[in-house]
Amino acid sequence: MDGVIEYGFGTGDGDVSTWRSSVDLDLDGDGVLDAVSLDFDGDGRADDAMWDSDGDGVADRSALDLDDDGVAETCFVDGGSGLWELPVDADDPVPASEGRPHESFLDVDGDGVPDTVLLDTDGDGYADEHRPMS
Repeated sequence: MDGVIEYGFGTGDGDVSTWRSSVDLDLDGDGVLDAVSLDFDGDGRADDAMWDSDGDGVADRSALDLDDDGVAETCFVDGGSGLWELPVDADDPVPASEGRPHESFLDVDGDGVPDTVLLDTDGDGYADEHRPMS
């Protein structure tokens, strides 16, 4: 990584704006800067981040500090439209493109508990299969 991460944001209509910013955070704790701090909630503090967890120079996760305690509680991946809307486990270091299906968990019925698993089996960033959680 050259110290810069590329990431994109969109409105869901297909148009995605691409940004490049210098890394300033180490989210995986290995001593190497791998993320860009941002202020998604507009509170004036850069307490959220775009994270390049696989070191390829492109952000693959957004990490959000939901309660402003300085620790990211949740991570999301982009479903392809720049919305960063698919929940993902921050501790999962292996992207689907490296041979393992990537799982995202959804709360379809709105009760606050994940009940559906989306699988990206080919690593293209889009869900190919879904199944109920057992």
